[in-house]
Amino acid sequence: MARYTPENCTDIEDIVRDALQNETPLHITGYGTKTSLGGRVCARDELSLSAHSGITDYQPEELVLVARSGTPLLEIEETLDKNGQMLAFEPLHLNRFYDQPHPGSLGGIIACNLSGSRRISAGAARDYLLGFDAISGRAGYFRSGSKVMKNVTGYDLSKLMCGSFGMLAVMSEITLKVLPRPEFMTSLSVTCARLTDAQSALSAGFGSATEPSGGAIIKSGGGFKAVLRLEGVKISVKDRIASLSALLEKTGTLAVMSAEESLDFWQMMRDISCLQKGAEQVWKLSVTPSYAPQIIAELEAGHEVDYALDWAGGLIWLGGRGAELGEAVRNALARHDGGHATLMRAPEAIHASQPVFQPLDAALGGLQSRIKTAFDPMYILNPQKIELAGAADANAL
Repeated sequence: MARYTPENCTDIEDIVRDALQNETPLHITGYGTKTSLGGRVCARDELSLSAHSGITDYQPEELVLVARSGTPLLEIEETLDKNGQMLAFEPLHLNRFYDQPHPGSLGGIIACNLSGSRRISAGAARDYLLGFDAISGRAGYFRSGSKVMKNVTGYDLSKLMCGSFGMLAVMSEITLKVLPRPEFMTSLSVTCARLTDAQSALSAGFGSATEPSGGAIIKSGGGFKAVLRLEGVKISVKDRIASLSALLEKTGTLAVMSAEESLDFWQMMRDISCLQKGAEQVWKLSVTPSYAPQIIAELEAGHEVDYALDWAGGLIWLGGRGAELGEAVRNALARHDGGHATLMRAPEAIHASQPVFQPLDAALGGLQSRIKTAFDPMYILNPQKIELAGAADANAL
């Protein structure tokens, strides 16, 4: 097994070209934090971008940051924080979840489109990717996008690269839009006896003029705690907290969190520390928020599960056990307006027995395979990280 650690774009291109000529698949990594996320890559050689690191251009006044793909996520966040700015999509830190020493690289976050609690209000990682430089599976260098948010000639490949899990190209440099960090933050918690009441509290909050930037539900004693985050200018936040409290006062027991309590809570959601650490399996379910309580009730009827909700109820983090849990999860989604289930963590036997990602229908699966073939005809980049439909299913995206 060979492990390559290129330090510049030319070296990356040379490594991919050699792999293409020798028909040798490559496992594309940063710091290995997300190796367990997705399918198991079928490649003996590793192309690690950990040495291809560093912020190459940062213009705080223009809200633009450019960095090499191997740049540590912590370095990006610390640099932005010093200038009162942030990554608005609130990327997940998965080092604790996967028991790894490093939260990961910028390239890994973008390639997996990993967005946190603020996604419900600010958008996903893909919405802040202005452009990138990359080397495709054809060993060809290409560039997409620019440093400004405007219409440009050509295809918008940024949306395609986010969520590709490194199966289409190796990104070498990434350009992001960043935003000012809110002046003040706090959260309102509403403790309810029933999950449906907690979900109703989130729905009412997001349907109001108070503009929450996050909405989550966790178990609390024998009940459920709905938490809504408000951010912005301090006087505005205090006024909106008062309005939100008046709106929800009959829903449950209210409490206003301090800024520190609020920060700790949302970091817990970001790190997926809201579930029991020893859960055999962890699933990420994207659902219609109004159906979340019904889906959970169905799963609780036949399985012992732990759970927390984010994205105003549109995201369910589900912990449980048993070989039959995956089938139960996908059946429950199918009965309630569909949705998407991703197996985030499981023992190898369970991981190998079922699809990690939600199976696609024939039309979408065929399109996915054709896109993979267009970018990487020999399937040398992260083969089997995402299962493909059709003839290419044995090898890749």
